[in-house]
Amino acid sequence: MSAEVTIKNPEGRFIRFPGEQAVPGPGRERVRSVPAGLGQGQFLNLDCRSGMDICMSCCRFTRDYLARIAWPAPRLTFVFCLSGTTRTLNACRPSPFGITAGQAHLHYFEDPHLERRTAREMEIRAVVIRFPSEKISSLLGPPHEPGPQKTLAKAIGQGHLFYSQTMNFTVQSVLHQMYACPHQGLVRQIFLESKAMELVAYTLEQAFDTALPGPPIRTDERDRIGAARDILVSRLKFPPSLTDLARQAGMSHTRLTRGFKKVFGCTVFEYLRKERLAYARMLLSENRLSITDAAFEAGFCSSSHFAQAFRKQFGISPSEFTSRK
Repeated sequence: MSAEVTIKNPEGRFIRFPGEQAVPGPGRERVRSVPAGLGQGQFLNLDCRSGMDICMSCCRFTRDYLARIAWPAPRLTFVFCLSGTTRTLNACRPSPFGITAGQAHLHYFEDPHLERRTAREMEIRAVVIRFPSEKISSLLGPPHEPGPQKTLAKAIGQGHLFYSQTMNFTVQSVLHQMYACPHQGLVRQIFLESKAMELVAYTLEQAFDTALPGPPIRTDERDRIGAARDILVSRLKFPPSLTDLARQAGMSHTRLTRGFKKVFGCTVFEYLRKERLAYARMLLSENRLSITDAAFEAGFCSSSHFAQAFRKQFGISPSEFTSRK
């Protein structure tokens, strides 16, 4: 189910975006290239068998970009932005909302029309994953079951849902894997679909507290726990002690540890280890550092311990990982 996209030309009129071209091979990929007078780059679309569709953008505009996008029906939409900033307007919201680098968004609007604005000289790299509303039950299960189903069903019934969060290194690592996908054809399609579902799972877990049962976290506590996570991620190499982390977040040691596990599904130290490994893998994928230097930059004091933890987390040693790049 494709969207109708129109863009504003230099004369100020809206014209249809140039047509998509199918990528040769057995996959379901289509490419929409940015017109020469507007900039350079492309939007790559993939239609998945589950009804999900994926759009990966990588483009830079030489003049202000304004697009109007109309879907035949509302979509549950996940947006992950690696670089750039876009302003989006929808009739279900009183004011535009920004999609900025380092942020992940989940939204559903009963009105399936969007308007997107991007400033000139802005480089945009973002992955957008969409589901038709009728596919949500097949994805998550019936709306009466525990978990995010009820919340999503209620939001869809009300016609509006918007959630935003800071992307962690695990999510960023998955995004970089998608952009660096070495596969072609059907294998590439399966790879991108599986990575997209990882992103959906991470977002739903954080957005709807699916990690542990029990009463929901209060908004003020969630904000403090998010602040603690941000502190942890910003200081991977030399993190604060748990006591100092709780103090900086304005919480007691006990409330932080309990709330952190409920929100993120793991302890603070487990989260730190996963973030360090994800960051190290991202550094290795960029081919800028040696294995030892990447381990040190991510906060590991021992390269042998790093190699052991890396294999346990990703099923492959660091040296095997780098040899495949």
